[in-house]
Amino acid sequence: MSFYPQPYKYQCGPFALKYGLVMLGRFENEKEIGKKAGSTWWYGTDEIGLAKAAKSFDCKMKYFRRENVKDAIKILTYNLKRGYPCILSVDNWEHWITVINEQRGKFIVVDSALDKVIVIYSHIQLARRWKYIDDENGEISYDGYALVSNNKPTTKAKFSLEKARYVMHDRNRGLARKWDSYFNDLILICRPRFPHSTKTISFNEFLRRHEKMLVNQIANWHGSPSYRELQKILDDMQFVAEVYNLVIYIEDQKKALIDLAALLMMYACGRYGMDPIY
Repeated sequence: MSFYPQPYKYQCGPFALKYGLVMLGRFENEKEIGKKAGSTWWYGTDEIGLAKAAKSFDCKMKYFRRENVKDAIKILTYNLKRGYPCILSVDNWEHWITVINEQRGKFIVVDSALDKVIVIYSHIQLARRWKYIDDENGEISYDGYALVSNNKPTTKAKFSLEKARYVMHDRNRGLARKWDSYFNDLILICRPRFPHSTKTISFNEFLRRHEKMLVNQIANWHGSPSYRELQKILDDMQFVAEVYNLVIYIEDQKKALIDLAALLMMYACGRYGMDPIY
């Protein structure tokens, strides 16, 4: 239920909203979103349906429209800086995409019509797809919606250009497809970092101290998974923890160690099977 292409063309609206919600730390199934939005194969999804679906998930879609590209890029960047993912109508109002961040003159975009889903656009590249020309009067507009949570999200995703490129890489396709699974497991092990929380340890530091022991113990006990295979799972967990700024509280370290050992062993048994030992 995370970063993977839409199977049918008419589903771009639910997928765009889904990716916006993912940035706010909320994971919803695109089929459920489609039902709430009234998506159909012959009509697709309009802005009214998307707004209705967003409302059911305690969010609102704030409409913005500009007539020239400079002002459009300015308001889009403003909303992104405030932490609001933006859903844009592109390709002459034929498609929906989600813009999740702007950095160094580049926009990080999630487009469910693409195979790798995540793409990086320059201002010019984005504007070219975003520009709408009315057939009747020739008027130009750039239309979009900032997705705003009615309640303060516990944690938000922060995608840099480097992190976006990491997820786009072929070797990390499994991470992209299982993004919500990684997050849902991590949120039970970690907690969001709050401004004045001091008794915490980063997930990266936690793994620096304990990864070798965890990997060796699970690989040797089970016998089938390789060390690198298990390290890759922990690397992906670390990546997701960094994106959502998740940390481990000092008093939770023992529990975190037990939880990670259990997850890795369940992975090993699920992938390779295991005979009863007692």
